[in-house]
Amino acid sequence: MLHNLRFATALHIMVLAQLEESNQWLSSEYIASSIQVNASVVRKEIASLKTATLLISKEGKGGGIRINPENPTITLADIYLSTKQADFGGKFNNPNPACVVGKNINSKLQDLYQEVDTDIVQRLEKIPLADFSKTFN
Repeated sequence: MLHNLRFATALHIMVLAQLEESNQWLSSEYIASSIQVNASVVRKEIASLKTATLLISKEGKGGGIRINPENPTITLADIYLSTKQADFGGKFNNPNPACVVGKNINSKLQDLYQEVDTDIVQRLEKIPLADFSKTFN
């Protein structure tokens, strides 16, 4: 689902990284203070963003994260997909299979959720991170 905490956290991280100088490394503590969450939450999202090749990191003193320079055209869809654990909608009920609605509701909901998720991704693909980040200046 679009309005989830993981997406909001990942987007916050990416906007901070986008707005920083390209030679600046952001620490998870700095990012956590901006989001006002525990640094472990930030590190979890950073791991997902690194797996998606959206961020690079440097370990040790003076280390941190920054935008992956080899991935210059990041969209909000890239960020959304890096946080997506399951399809939009999640779990279903266990309805009565003898009921006219119950026997079909889960498959109908799955189709609907897939359409909505596809629509979200298609919309977010049109928004470059760089453009979204400019709205914070």
